[in-house]
Amino acid sequence: MHYRKLTAAILLTCSAGMFPVYAAEIKEAPAADTHVAASVTDKHVATSVADTHATAPAADTHVATPTPQNNVDAHSAVHQTNLWQTPAFTTIITAEEMEDNHYETVAEALMYAPGITVTPGSVNTAHQVVRIDGDDRVAVFIDGRRQNLESGFSDGRATYDLDMTPPVMAIDRIEILHGAVGDSFLSNDTPGGIINIITKKGKEHVFKFEAARGPYDAWRWETQLAGSGKGWSWTATGGRSNLEELHYKSSEGNKETMPNSAVNRREMYFRIDRQLKKNRSLTFTYGHFSNDRGLWYSRLNPTDYNYSKMANHFALTYNYKENTAAPGYISLYHYYNQGDTFRPFGTKHQKDLPSYGRWKTNTNGIDWRDGWSISKDHTISAGLSWRHTSVDNESNYNVAGDPAPGAAVPGFPGVDNPNRSFGKNYEKSMSNVNAFVKTVRRFNKLILTGTSGINHNSKFSNHYISSSGAEYRPDKKTTFYGSLQHIYAVPTLDELYYNNQRIQGNPNLEPEKGWKASGGIRHQFNDKIFADVGGFLSYTKNPILWHYNTATNRWRPDNYEGQHQQGLHLTVTDVFSPKYNATLSYTYTNSKTDWGDKDPSYTSLVARHQVQAALRYKDKHWSNNILLTSGFGRNSDWYSGNYFVVDLNLSYKFSKHWSSYLKVHNLFNNSYEILGSRTIGDCPAYGRTALFGVVYSY
Repeated sequence: MHYRKLTAAILLTCSAGMFPVYAAEIKEAPAADTHVAASVTDKHVATSVADTHATAPAADTHVATPTPQNNVDAHSAVHQTNLWQTPAFTTIITAEEMEDNHYETVAEALMYAPGITVTPGSVNTAHQVVRIDGDDRVAVFIDGRRQNLESGFSDGRATYDLDMTPPVMAIDRIEILHGAVGDSFLSNDTPGGIINIITKKGKEHVFKFEAARGPYDAWRWETQLAGSGKGWSWTATGGRSNLEELHYKSSEGNKETMPNSAVNRREMYFRIDRQLKKNRSLTFTYGHFSNDRGLWYSRLNPTDYNYSKMANHFALTYNYKENTAAPGYISLYHYYNQGDTFRPFGTKHQKDLPSYGRWKTNTNGIDWRDGWSISKDHTISAGLSWRHTSVDNESNYNVAGDPAPGAAVPGFPGVDNPNRSFGKNYEKSMSNVNAFVKTVRRFNKLILTGTSGINHNSKFSNHYISSSGAEYRPDKKTTFYGSLQHIYAVPTLDELYYNNQRIQGNPNLEPEKGWKASGGIRHQFNDKIFADVGGFLSYTKNPILWHYNTATNRWRPDNYEGQHQQGLHLTVTDVFSPKYNATLSYTYTNSKTDWGDKDPSYTSLVARHQVQAALRYKDKHWSNNILLTSGFGRNSDWYSGNYFVVDLNLSYKFSKHWSSYLKVHNLFNNSYEILGSRTIGDCPAYGRTALFGVVYSY
């Protein structure tokens, strides 16, 4: 109860006076006192609102590593980072932090961000799901283009798989915003927040190659070639990685291996920019991502299926009015995503496997954004987004008429037939249109923002959407912020129409509706110590949740009565010296569901109390990091206990061109579950793994 009272007090204090108008003249807003969490320097990034769209993070952003203005391209379009005075808890993971820690994927980088949890899907462990504030309704963007799908998932409300992100070497920074976001990142259907992945624009000529090896047949390599000249710039990045079956320490203390859990990842990303005039440019991007995972459900039911994912993404963006108070852009994009389930039957090479089910998703979209400076204290922006998604099944394995389980499979002597299909078995499409207007107003020390719009869905008609926020700075060291968000989220195509022996869609689902309020206080105690404390409250009516129907032996989504979520966060950064710094964060999240007349099926998939800490040292040659993640207060009916994981990253630079590193995950080989289960210890997390790598750059 005391958590509720404290959360409510913070929200009431920080959200008072909010109404749907906002504020801040882009050129003359106060300079930001950016917080540096993984910094190797005690200097702060001073950023005006005029520069926010192109040169640095949002005002008072909690930054994981320093982001000096001269390190960010001045010609980057607004759609690549549009955090205009966002009144929200914000984290920036920079390229420097990702390089210092040698993160292999975006999923790994997000694991250490405050209030973020990354887990496999609770029904299909082949998916990598991210949660912000304990909520899997998160929007993921690459260079400002939304990546979420209408298909590809069979549990929860997540609509993006983190396996489909660009190579880490191609990323300039990752922006994480909790709660209400307007403008380009209108998040009425993703109240958890947004993640915007900003890719690198080519500048000086660069060649980089990284290779690493470790136990359990772990290996990876990644390479990048970038440059610019005569108005052109380019970046090409690609790589592969592999990790054999999941090794873990069981809840009984035994060292074991999860059958059929190996992971092999392939990735490439190309970006080409053409400067047309001083304030106009074209950007073309192409990304190809593929991933093979052994498909397992639990320790006691590993299954013998493989799951293969592939994506091809194209985008062409015309940027205009660059480097002005209100830039604009038009972006056209096409996404193709595919998923295949295979039956290995002991065959090592996937190309020899019979496909057991394939789904394909085609997504086409157009995004337009523009803005106008009304006065020095008033700006207006507007936008329109259209997206069409179609899903079909090229080949599905139809089990109708097959032999019963245990019977022989034709063409595969000695192999029993499990009589199970993973195909989606539907062909449907959906269109969605969003139109909005955002106003920004400043009244001395008070900045107000409001976004109003309309959402039209081809299956659920029209709905009005809105969000509002406020930011108050009584002095240069303190900022109060708060927001109120309207939630409106329609069911996905999978939730409506999925139909096979294990999963059954529900065409009678209704949209989720509700609200989320969040707020907090940022304070700079001195030149070296920074803190951010805040919280949120949310309510969702008709929440869509998956449950297992024992009568039909299938998973099915339904609308439940309601869901209440609340949480607190606290982050403190101390820069001891130019070489040492530390960050400590605590997150409390709690979710309660009114199940109505339906049987409860889920518990919270994140620990109620999470503590994350990082201690960093960096000098001319060394870059060393100790990272801690821990969770407490997990449901004892679903988990064996709490977890405490220590990761270690050591890096040494021999010369201008050569460096090496050693990274160890779960240093003490702690035993814990990554997902909860009625059978305690059934979904274990990775035990101790290690990689030793060498990097060459020129």
